[in-house]
Amino acid sequence: MAAKQPDKSKDYITNKVLVVFSVCLLGVLALMFLNNILANTTHVMAGLRVLSAGKYVGLVIALIGAALIFRERKKNIDVSYKLLRGRTLVIFGIVLFVMFLLLYRYADSAFKACYILLPAFAFYYLVFHSYQPEFVVIATDCGVGAILAYLAGTGAFGSFAYALLAVAVVLAVAQLVLVLRVKGAAGKLALGGKEYAFKFSKNAYLMMQLGAVALAVIVAAGVFAGSTLLALGIAAALFIVTGVYYTVKLV
Repeated sequence: MAAKQPDKSKDYITNKVLVVFSVCLLGVLALMFLNNILANTTHVMAGLRVLSAGKYVGLVIALIGAALIFRERKKNIDVSYKLLRGRTLVIFGIVLFVMFLLLYRYADSAFKACYILLPAFAFYYLVFHSYQPEFVVIATDCGVGAILAYLAGTGAFGSFAYALLAVAVVLAVAQLVLVLRVKGAAGKLALGGKEYAFKFSKNAYLMMQLGAVALAVIVAAGVFAGSTLLALGIAAALFIVTGVYYTVKLV
């Protein structure tokens, strides 16, 4: 029985990745359909009602998930390899609520952002489960930097550009401190009374430090150069170069 456990875990991860990809793809298609409805003057009110109802659907799903969590804990149900469980529904419901709230208030910008964020999240989820932990950190830096730079260049958040840059700098400094702390402890980190052990490659710490610097540089390029395209280009270039490097290392 013990020999079959790794296969079960591998199948579970594969199924999770497939579900996330499917949900994100269907989400993009549904948003495109909804956006077309809103663009049609004869159906715009119906589209607005859908946007408003979507928030409450998300809340209901989150509440159902919370009830499932209570049931799972009360009956001590093992959900280790279950795709549909309480925590999943809570997260999905909250994300759905926030997404529809933003779509309702910032329709144009929010739709464009979702067209990018949903596929990006699906791809990142694949990276998280397939690549080395240091590349996951670098991919996160690229993604967060790109999001902050994008927001700084939009009309809704453009007035907060310097605040977004400050957030990027704080995150970069926090990552540098954390990386140096883990390096000094030989790959170990103590948080909340628990100790976590990481297996990083020889140059992983340097790469993660460069990723932190890149996070701040990406946002700074968007703010000071006044070009969201330049910032996104830097993020994409760093992601592609490091992605190729770590893909080769996997082979």
